[in-house]
Amino acid sequence: MASTVATIPDPAQDDTLPTTWWAEASRLIPVLLQLGLAGLVIWHFRLESRGVFKIFALAVIAFPIHALLPLRYRMAFFTAVSFTGIGLIFGLHDGAWLVGAGLTLILACHLPVRLAARIAILLALATGFALARTGVLILPVSAAVWPILASMFMFRLALYLHALRHGAAPATPARTLAYFFMLPNVCYPLFPVIDYTTFGRTYYDADANAVYERGVKWIVRGLVHLLLYRLVYLHFTLEVTEVRTLGSLVQSMLAIFFLYLRISGQFHLIVGLLHLFGFHLPETHRLYFLASSITDYWRRINIYWKDFMMKLVYYPGFFRLRRFGDRTALVGATLIVFLATWVLHSYQWFWLRSEFPVTVQDIAFWGLLGGLVVVNSLREARRGRKRTLAAPKRDWNAGRALRTVGTFTLLCVLWSLWSTESLVDWLWSWSAAANVGGRDVVLVVTLLALGLAIGGVNW
Repeated sequence: MASTVATIPDPAQDDTLPTTWWAEASRLIPVLLQLGLAGLVIWHFRLESRGVFKIFALAVIAFPIHALLPLRYRMAFFTAVSFTGIGLIFGLHDGAWLVGAGLTLILACHLPVRLAARIAILLALATGFALARTGVLILPVSAAVWPILASMFMFRLALYLHALRHGAAPATPARTLAYFFMLPNVCYPLFPVIDYTTFGRTYYDADANAVYERGVKWIVRGLVHLLLYRLVYLHFTLEVTEVRTLGSLVQSMLAIFFLYLRISGQFHLIVGLLHLFGFHLPETHRLYFLASSITDYWRRINIYWKDFMMKLVYYPGFFRLRRFGDRTALVGATLIVFLATWVLHSYQWFWLRSEFPVTVQDIAFWGLLGGLVVVNSLREARRGRKRTLAAPKRDWNAGRALRTVGTFTLLCVLWSLWSTESLVDWLWSWSAAANVGGRDVVLVVTLLALGLAIGGVNW
């Protein structure tokens, strides 16, 4: 099969179907059986929405056809399937509006004018769409279109323009359309910020069946995360008025932090589906509950976002500030990253809910998180990060256990602050810590012992 080479494939050299068609098709059967079981889980537990199931079913149907096509036709076929998914979810009218608005934004990126002029045009278009999102500008399109359109373009446009400016990746029509209108995106207003260069570079860059199997693995991991999220949401989350003892306070904070399983589950499912179409993308999350420091947590959670901010915010800021010294540049660039993260998260919220939140909780969360990352980064810069090519040993280490449990506890506190309805409610909930019973002590000691046992292992 032409896709088994470990380099970026050249579609022009792949004109015919594989000579061993049945042999290639038979290798897909185990993957299809596993996908069928995953589909049954989504259907039975009604995970996410019926739209998610429709897109998953469409992907499963399209997958073997895509896998057996000559390589040169696969990207275009994936694009066609993505447009089919848009029509399936939004219908002809709203789907046409979504695609038309997206094509307008893409064309603006390729206008024969200076980059600054193209950015100004894109900002003008975004302003018009924002006015439509708030209802100031009336357009004959469903309000449900705007969150999806924004998730497709508000961050990926910046990465696309960056790639065009630096010539980092070719911008062919099929690749560009596939990048912006990715099949799973039509169901997810929160979507991984996939880099355009990485999107093209990883396309069938390894053995095809290994890519498909990795995709299935991540789909299963995503479904497990989503099922755990439902368990936590239905049985362990508490209202503020229910937090009356130390045990209930601990339960509430743990539940709030574990609700992030929904995002990590969605992202694993999304990227797993993209693997079925040859996009051998890196992982989006890496054992973020086991981070041993705040900086380590920043590297592990929502890795695509971290890479996006490093590429477009941190490095440009660092090199501009470097004339004031490396330490100043590190501190300044890191703080700019977290300021930008706060603003862009609020901007993302605007497209979801048509409001731009600026709350004390947001400022406190991102300010404290950014400050802690700065402190850890300065410490790492002074001591140096330990790097080794040897395989890590799964030994237990007391220092690592204490750091992991401490980091996890701190993050639970920060997430509870960020998620609360008001700062007053959050402060009031802490009064429950004074009400300690025997069960509360047993719960805290058990959780602490479990956390030390798990956190001390070098996962």
